[in-house]
Amino acid sequence: MKTSSYHPVLRLISLAVLFICATGLTGCGGVSGNTYQVEGGGYQMDFQSGGTAIVSLGGQKETCKYVEDSKSVTITCADGRPTVFTINDKGQLLAPAGSFLRGMGPLSKK
Repeated sequence: MKTSSYHPVLRLISLAVLFICATGLTGCGGVSGNTYQVEGGGYQMDFQSGGTAIVSLGGQKETCKYVEDSKSVTITCADGRPTVFTINDKGQLLAPAGSFLRGMGPLSKK
C-alpha cells in the first residue's frame, strides 16, 4: 500500500486557506490593480503595480507609495509620514482610528 507523505492535517489547512482566499475574506489577492473608495466616491485609492497608489480626495490627486501585508496596507505620500490602513473581514480598508479619514467610512473595492 502506497502512503502519502502529505499529512491530512496539512491538506485540510491548505484547502481552508485556498477557500478563504477565494472568497476574498483576507485580501489574499492583494490590493494591486484594484481601486478602493468610500461610499459616494469622495475619497479613493487606485493601487497600481510596483507599489504606486493614486490617492484622490475631493478632486485632489497625489501619487504615493504603498506596501501591503495580509492585514494592512501602508500608504506613504510626499509628506513622508506613513498611514496604515487595516483590512477588515469584509476586505475593506479602514483608516487609522482618530484620523479624519476614518470618519469618511471604509474604502471598499470598486
